[in-house]
Amino acid sequence: MAQLLLSKATLLKERRQLAAYQRFLPSLEMKRQQLMLAVKASEQRLMDIRQQLDELHQIIASDVPMLANNDIRLQPLVTVVAVEYQKENIAGVAIERVEQVQFEPSPVSVLSRPHWVDVVQQRLQQAIEWQLHADAEETVLQLLHAALIKVTQRMNLFDKVLIPQSQKNIRRIQIYLDDKAREAVVTSKIAKNKRKEAML
Repeated sequence: MAQLLLSKATLLKERRQLAAYQRFLPSLEMKRQQLMLAVKASEQRLMDIRQQLDELHQIIASDVPMLANNDIRLQPLVTVVAVEYQKENIAGVAIERVEQVQFEPSPVSVLSRPHWVDVVQQRLQQAIEWQLHADAEETVLQLLHAALIKVTQRMNLFDKVLIPQSQKNIRRIQIYLDDKAREAVVTSKIAKNKRKEAML
């Protein structure tokens, strides 16, 4: 670390830095609180999506038990054509959530398909859509967690390192300058007394 220059200019610089740090800290605290709320909301949203997905799996298991048959190919029944994302900015973090999913049901001959294929296509679309929502929300949660960690680190840097260091530097410079001022006063008094003695 560079040696601290003990001067009035350095004192002024340190005071300005301290004021800037103290001005910046409340905005970091507010951003941290916003991110904490956003993380909690995202965690709740992800729990709700997973619960919906679990309920849908139970419905599929009860409505269409024939899906347990491994000979049936489900791959071509539903195709995702497009996924539209809604972009948001939460406390400076750009996130994307699934807004709409477009599907294209694969054409299956009416004569060759079982009667339950329509229900399966509908349920598969729902399951795929919920899974896309869950994947997007997991990404959102990761981004928010990373931003929260970064803001917390910055807060700690300001609160536990930079502000105390500036305060320590200001005290040190102030003590040095006060000592120099006292020394100058004492020196001038001694010189004044010597002049008086020399005149006598």
